Amino acid sequence: MKIPGLDKELAPIMIGTSSALFTDEMTPWIHTDLTKEEQFQVIDELWDMGLHCFDAAAGYGERVLGDYLRCRGRENEAVILTKGCHPNQYRKRVTEFDLLSDFYDSLAKLGRDYIDIYMLHRDDPEVPVSKIIPVLDRLQKEGKIRIYGASNWSMERFREANDFAARNGMDGFRAISPHYSLAHQIADPWGGGVSITGEEHAEDREWLIAQQIPVFAYSSMSGGFISGMFKSSDKEGAKKLLSPPAMAGYYAEENFERLARAEELAGKYGVSVAQISMAWLFNQPLKVIPLQGGENAQMYAQTLRAAELKLMQDEVKWLNLEI
Repeated sequence: MKIPGLDKELAPIMIGTSSALFTDEMTPWIHTDLTKEEQFQVIDELWDMGLHCFDAAAGYGERVLGDYLRCRGRENEAVILTKGCHPNQYRKRVTEFDLLSDFYDSLAKLGRDYIDIYMLHRDDPEVPVSKIIPVLDRLQKEGKIRIYGASNWSMERFREANDFAARNGMDGFRAISPHYSLAHQIADPWGGGVSITGEEHAEDREWLIAQQIPVFAYSSMSGGFISGMFKSSDKEGAKKLLSPPAMAGYYAEENFERLARAEELAGKYGVSVAQISMAWLFNQPLKVIPLQGGENAQMYAQTLRAAELKLMQDEVKWLNLEI
């Protein structure tokens, strides 16, 4: 996929680095038994599959990813999306100081002099967009950012930022990273997250389609709810397998029905439930690039096969309970 402003082709999926493949002593909350060389060997497999696009953030992924790229001499071959301005336990951090601090630390960790796609990880609605967009615009004009965007910004704030940019001769947000999946997010699982699922966001999705804004969709399996790790008929089993955030965000009758339909369609096409759920994303009118985490190449290979699966539009609508 080509995105205006980027000189590199994007793979169908972006490798999420909040996973065991990219954890180290600075991210102890992500457990792994893999050595660094074992991590690099799996990333090599993904690279050989054509997966050279990575989603990272100031708080995860950048150190190991940077080490890998330097070790393999691939610093400027990869497409890197990284993010800054995530709040901490003390305060919100959507300020010019925090943006620049996170940004230059990211460059150092990644071993690069520019970022392909830079995003603000969270928003602080109390900060005017006039205090934020000019900082990103300056970095872009200096050649340090190719394009910039926002993760977990409401569509209202996203449009406000782009209106400000247009009035002032600036580029504006060219990409967005919300939760988006077949499962409807019924509540914010983490706090501070934004989803564009459900009928309540239909107009937002239409606007993104009209503006040709690419959607870098996180939690595309919705905490495993639509991955096939439990059957749609096993609601008690789901309670045992789902994490508390996944229970809060997706445990709903409507999502069990979506899962049941994914199971039926998986049988029809001879693929897994997870592949049907991913194929639903790939067959959207939106320009969707899912972010996927995992620690073995087989998972990514299955997703690549899902990217080639062409669903009929009636099937796409049927999966989402539209018909």
